[in-house]
Amino acid sequence: MLTVDTFSMQGPQASSYEAKLDGKDYPYKGDPGITSVSVKKIDANTVDETDKRDGKVIGVAHMTVDPDGKDLKLNYEDKLQGTTFSATAERH
Repeated sequence: MLTVDTFSMQGPQASSYEAKLDGKDYPYKGDPGITSVSVKKIDANTVDETDKRDGKVIGVAHMTVDPDGKDLKLNYEDKLQGTTFSATAERH
């Protein structure tokens, strides 16, 4: 969920975080593989999330909502595995 200055996420197995869009580190709860997250608002439709373990970047997500609000595009770079993942979510 995105508000004016905060981005929050609740995932499977009770993983969650709430972070201001200021690029600073905030606690990531419920996932031992990720200890903190930073989120930065790039523009009105784009947010970058950086996942960290003990201060080391382990993944970067680039999320963009289309101007019409119908599609969310996600690109995720797994720094540990050297892989990338892309997906599109459609609003119905």
